[in-house]
Amino acid sequence: MDNHRERENARAAIYTRISKDLTLEGLGVTRQLTDCRALVAKFGWTIVEEFEDNDISASGGKRRPAYERLKALMEAQAVDVVVVYAADRLHRNSRELEDWIDLAARTGINIHSVTNGTIDLSTPDGKTMARVVTAFAAGEVAKTKTRILRKHLELAESGAWFGQKCYGFTADGQIIEHEATIIREMAARVLHGEGFNDIARDLTARGIPTARGANWRAATIQNILKAPRIAGLRAHHGKISAKGQWEAIVSEETSAMLRAKLAPGRSQGKKRGGPRKHLLTGLLVCHKCGTGMVKSINGKSKKPSYRCPRNAGAAACGGTTIVAAETEAWLAEAAFHFQDARVIDEEDKTGEWLEKIGALDARLEELAADYGTGAISRNEWLAARAAVERHKAQYPVPIVRPRELTTGAMLRAAWSDMPTSAQRAVLDDVFVKVVVLPRRQVTGLKTFDTSRLAPEWRV
Repeated sequence: MDNHRERENARAAIYTRISKDLTLEGLGVTRQLTDCRALVAKFGWTIVEEFEDNDISASGGKRRPAYERLKALMEAQAVDVVVVYAADRLHRNSRELEDWIDLAARTGINIHSVTNGTIDLSTPDGKTMARVVTAFAAGEVAKTKTRILRKHLELAESGAWFGQKCYGFTADGQIIEHEATIIREMAARVLHGEGFNDIARDLTARGIPTARGANWRAATIQNILKAPRIAGLRAHHGKISAKGQWEAIVSEETSAMLRAKLAPGRSQGKKRGGPRKHLLTGLLVCHKCGTGMVKSINGKSKKPSYRCPRNAGAAACGGTTIVAAETEAWLAEAAFHFQDARVIDEEDKTGEWLEKIGALDARLEELAADYGTGAISRNEWLAARAAVERHKAQYPVPIVRPRELTTGAMLRAAWSDMPTSAQRAVLDDVFVKVVVLPRRQVTGLKTFDTSRLAPEWRV
């Protein structure tokens, strides 16, 4: 090696790095930089550039921009010596070290560290020292990762909060009530069959921000609703590990239905081209021809109405019309009463579904354990798992409005503020269709006749 490079006035580059998961966790970049500058001053060198990669692990394969610029500076022979706090700040795996050794051999540039001293990579002893330091650092990384994984498992099994702010909760797991209200609303609307895009458009239009202040997206809603934490459950590696040490926003039953509905491969309902404009379009059916009715302006009264469309060449007869406002109000009130009347039936339906799905999920866990212990082969496990999954598919998620989220009284109070898509989802859950019968009163002052509406109720 050409030692003149390291004499007084040698050009020095300082490199610092800190990452959260490594052993020098408490030694910040500022502290490293101070000690490196002191070393440079001790030898009378001149600092040409300082490089910093903050909060980037050298062991995880992440790109380190400052590290790459340092190597380019060495290739250009624009520096004589590299100064670091410790050798493992540069590299913590053997493959990267060997590339660095080749670079040092081509450029004749040494490493000087505050803790390890001079590492002369042009000599066998220097290379051996660098390899030993790197191997030791790699071992420390592995041990640190093991400790972290063990700690995470311990926290998960104890039901501890996972330590981050998320929609509905503060960083220490306290409920943010106004966000929790939105979560309950989203859960009710999704389980009632409303589309994610409709909900996202509505929340954005109402000026309700996400956790990051952005517009709502379908994926954002799905990620919130499928997280077990909203039911006060702690998950680890995708599986529920314990009852959480924080309050729940929705019940465990509601969360189970949401997770099942959002599981991979589950249908997310009908795709819609845009937000619904008219509440009863298609739900009202003409008694004469069975065609779905559409909203229009009545030619005589000029009132908004629903009518059977008269289209040339189509089956629609165009012979039935009914006023819109009174019809919408009557069907909404009927839905509120129906919602309260089916409480017991819904709870029975939900309980039966949860019991069946729970038993099948337990069977999948048993199969996985048998494969893990070698009791069954991989082919046997795959075949058995496929059979259980086919069985699960026979039990679709119940389309219900959980009692904790919506009662008839709650619907009535919120109805005027609900978007048309949400109102329609409620009606679709109550009515299969509503046949509009002919008018009985053909002369005189006309009043709204509720007997013209013949609903087909969902059981």
